[in-house]
Amino acid sequence: MRVRKWFFITSISVNLCLAIILFTPLTKFLCRPLIVDEMVENASVVVVLSGGGYCSGQLDFNTLIRLKKGVELYRGGIGNKIICAGGVYFEMIGKSIALLMKEELVFQQIPESDILIQDETINTYNDITYLINKFKNQFNFDRAVFVTSEYHTRRVKLVLKKKGLDAKVVSAYPYRLEPIIWPERMAVFRDIAREYLAIFYFKLNDYI
Repeated sequence: MRVRKWFFITSISVNLCLAIILFTPLTKFLCRPLIVDEMVENASVVVVLSGGGYCSGQLDFNTLIRLKKGVELYRGGIGNKIICAGGVYFEMIGKSIALLMKEELVFQQIPESDILIQDETINTYNDITYLINKFKNQFNFDRAVFVTSEYHTRRVKLVLKKKGLDAKVVSAYPYRLEPIIWPERMAVFRDIAREYLAIFYFKLNDYI
């Protein structure tokens, strides 16, 4: 009897949580504090932070929309160089995600001479730390612009502030916070929940 009661209560609780996630503005409410989208008129360099990719060599949606925004800034005259940052390595094809990003930019007719990569590290803090040290003699990072996904912008801004930099952070195209298809809603909620956990982890490690 107790097992049945426990199962019933658990089932009701899970369904209630799902209903709140799927049919209320909770996701939008949670995402708002994570968003930074600053105005940029001129930058020393455009830094595009990687999202993810697949073993086959395809870039995921988050990475593609970040690149799209980077290209928009480059072609709009905001910056004349692009740094692709991300060290996830795909053994199957023998390439890093930053190199795949560069190849995508070349495919979009961005001159190869205007593209640099930083693929020695694999998380936000290390990516930013390493690329600043790597390119500090080439660019003034107080005048750089960092491009990332909407929900990821706050963490990037906090890392930059921790390093004493006044670099700008811009959001790639707005995240659809209330998709019609429920699996997509769950995916958005998952990304946002992970971001809060990542911010907490960064705070514990004095990264921000």
